[in-house]
Amino acid sequence: MQGSHEDPERTELLATRSPAAGTQAAEGEALPAGARLGRYRIESLLGRGGMGDVYRAEQLEPVRRTVALKLLRAQRLDARHLAYFEVERQLLAQMRHPAIAQVYDADTTADGHPFFAMEFIAGSPITRFCDERSLPLDERVALFIRACEGVQHAHQKGVIHRDLKPGNLLVDEVDGRALPKIIDFGIATATSLTEDRDAAGTPDYMSPEQAGGDQSLVDTRSDVYALGVVLCELLTGQRPASAGETVTGQGRTLRLPSEQLSTLSPQDAERFVREHGQPPARMRKLLRGELDWVVAKAMRHDRNDRYASAAALADDLQRFLDGRPLLAVPPSRRYVLAKFAQRHRVGIVAGAVVSLALVAGLAMSVYGLLQARAQRAIAEQRSAQLEKVAAFQQSMLEGIDVESMGIGMADGLRRQVEHDSPQDAPAFERGLAQASTADIARGLIDHDILANAERAIGRDFDAEPALAADLRESVARVRIALGLPQAAAAGFAQVADYRAKTLGAHAPETLKARQEQAGALLDAADPKQALALAQSSLRDAASLPPRDDVRIRLRMDEAEAISALGDRPRARKLLEALRGDSLELRGEGDPATMEVTNNLAILLGRMGESKAGRDLLEKLVPLRIRILGKDDADTLSSLHNLAVMRIMTGDKDGAVALQRGLVETQTRRLGAEHPQTLAERGNLSNMLIDSGKAKEALPIATAVLDADTRVLGAEHPQTVRAKLNLSSLYARLGQFDKTLAMQQEMIDTRTRLLGPRHPDTLYIMVNRAGTLHQAKRSKESLAMLQWLLPEVREVLGPQHPQTQAALQVQADDADDLGDTRLEIASYRELLDARAAALGADDPRTVDAAWNLEGLLRDGGDAAAADVVRKRYVEPLLAAKPDTLSEGQAKMAENIRKTEAEEAASAAHAVAK
Repeated sequence: MQGSHEDPERTELLATRSPAAGTQAAEGEALPAGARLGRYRIESLLGRGGMGDVYRAEQLEPVRRTVALKLLRAQRLDARHLAYFEVERQLLAQMRHPAIAQVYDADTTADGHPFFAMEFIAGSPITRFCDERSLPLDERVALFIRACEGVQHAHQKGVIHRDLKPGNLLVDEVDGRALPKIIDFGIATATSLTEDRDAAGTPDYMSPEQAGGDQSLVDTRSDVYALGVVLCELLTGQRPASAGETVTGQGRTLRLPSEQLSTLSPQDAERFVREHGQPPARMRKLLRGELDWVVAKAMRHDRNDRYASAAALADDLQRFLDGRPLLAVPPSRRYVLAKFAQRHRVGIVAGAVVSLALVAGLAMSVYGLLQARAQRAIAEQRSAQLEKVAAFQQSMLEGIDVESMGIGMADGLRRQVEHDSPQDAPAFERGLAQASTADIARGLIDHDILANAERAIGRDFDAEPALAADLRESVARVRIALGLPQAAAAGFAQVADYRAKTLGAHAPETLKARQEQAGALLDAADPKQALALAQSSLRDAASLPPRDDVRIRLRMDEAEAISALGDRPRARKLLEALRGDSLELRGEGDPATMEVTNNLAILLGRMGESKAGRDLLEKLVPLRIRILGKDDADTLSSLHNLAVMRIMTGDKDGAVALQRGLVETQTRRLGAEHPQTLAERGNLSNMLIDSGKAKEALPIATAVLDADTRVLGAEHPQTVRAKLNLSSLYARLGQFDKTLAMQQEMIDTRTRLLGPRHPDTLYIMVNRAGTLHQAKRSKESLAMLQWLLPEVREVLGPQHPQTQAALQVQADDADDLGDTRLEIASYRELLDARAAALGADDPRTVDAAWNLEGLLRDGGDAAAADVVRKRYVEPLLAAKPDTLSEGQAKMAENIRKTEAEEAASAAHAVAK
């Protein structure tokens, strides 16, 4: 039970002080069963400690539920500290994470004693849970990673735990799966709000700065230290022999986990084997070299030397599970190569052959590029011819299809294994599914070709810096084409800095490099730095003509960065102004103008204004086909966007027809199992599902998921999207158990990789709520939506299609459960969202209005019902049939038919 953990009382630092007045218990006594504390009724005492008492209690209002209530007798807060406590209370209320026990309420008694009401958890401390089940090392680490993710979520909300220990990391089994729950989050903060600045927490797990007593020094890295202690205990069955990394005259020391295992007594060694499933000697070998480093880094005496965050600690542990090099381990080529060999034992020889051929071929291309540029410096009179050679060499490198290269590498390795070691083929396939061969190919090109090229530039062209800058610019452009934006941004920055120094910050050549740097930063998901760079470069570009290509692209970069940072309305205004200027100055057929139009259409779609976005794309696509050609990458991108906009605006047949053409084109260009082709095939399956053609979609969706898993790996974002499509298909076919299982798997994956508030994570959560409703589990669906909808509104916006979907599910749940008031409120909000996003005459808007009208009329509010009907329903029914779209005509027919049936039924009832 929560609060009944086994942390020894000696570890509580704070002495017990007088209890709160009005709690119906004398000093030192527990509250009796039946006692009231606000809206909570005490049921039983779960545990007592230096900070206070933990009770099992029943919340009486506004909902009835069992809670764990912690009364902090050790502190009484004055007026100033009550203000701090209120801030902490608001922070705690924002935390929503599967690995955190939710804090329902936080308040103080009449005389200032804080108390917390938390989710009641039935579970065991993480160390005891693992030991009782003899969990192997990998499972212990995976469980600990999930706990770290919960800590990271709280840190992002501004909450520091201050008392992380096994007793506050509880684990329970739900449907056979171990789920960690962190309790007492933020409670130690409340206990520290005293004038004497006592440290709150447990000494054996305290960081040096926290134990020192000055709580102003405590930050998220103090929690990282405590996690390091817990990890050591989880791995060895005991806490570090000394309290972390100690400071001595000779330096800093810490007994590493593997060293602690070397001193076990025979009895302790026997117990260790029972609890960990292997002898201490074997575990020492597993810990030595990697996990020792992780614990040591987490427990550094100087907090600046620790992991920067709980997420960084979790990432290093995930690297351990994945067989990738750890950041905590001092880097060395031998270590990195050993980890690579460990992950690819079976295919390493075959991979070397393939890689050698790849590197040799590409080396010739880069060598030719460098030679061509050097020739230009030697023979200026041949500059025009040499520029053509350089451009040709660069185009060769930029034209490399890394995805196809990765697939070819995988196929070559697979054939080698099947030929030389057929018995190893199944194991090889499992390993290959976890790898990204495209990333391996990309890394090989970058490390063995482009990095070498840069070193050669610095070595051979040091006396010719202008030529060196040109060559570095070429390498950076190749990196952009290969999907290496971070390295490209660094290259463009180096070029721009040199040109600013020699030509000036306002020179066109400098500004071109700055624009390419900003674009690379956007590709690398660094919009904040990209925005600052774009805006400073725009100030430097003020002397350029308004129609200058670099100036227009800097304005595009500025808008894209602002959109990525969340201010989409402002980004829209900037893009609309830029499009107007570009149309006037350069014309609609100019490549930059078409790119601005495409970006604006995408932004409108993301803002829920798919009709406006589609209108732009319907004009843009023919233009790009005519000017660029039907197989141009930009043309295909716009075709893809248009197909999506068509399905979003209800034109299902038009979307499917366009998508079929895209699949045929990409199959012809790239092959049936190229990642881009697979993505288009997945989109086709999704559109068929939305069009009610589930049986036709099933073989496509199944084949795409199988190919994505094989080609890209099980956790690749494209594979996750393929799972989403297939789960939706199972729901359409009524196979809800399969759907819910796949959705939960995707939620877990995206929460771990992207975070719980990422739009992609929220998207699947809304889908899961809808599936629960379809499965006749409306009570569970509604409970999920009560905490999910506020997150969806905040992150996606009130008009986003997925926000609308969540509101529709909530209305349907309320209908099933007989909650008319909630159903009306849901339809009101849904109607406002659809009217704003789709327009008053869209059939989906009219559908929401018609449902709302019926509910209002049934509830006796005829006046309000008449207002809704007059505004939305009557214009549709009064419109001429030839002016209606297919969707509008079907909606009008459905309304007339249903209302006629209802009128006939009512007349029949009166006649009786």
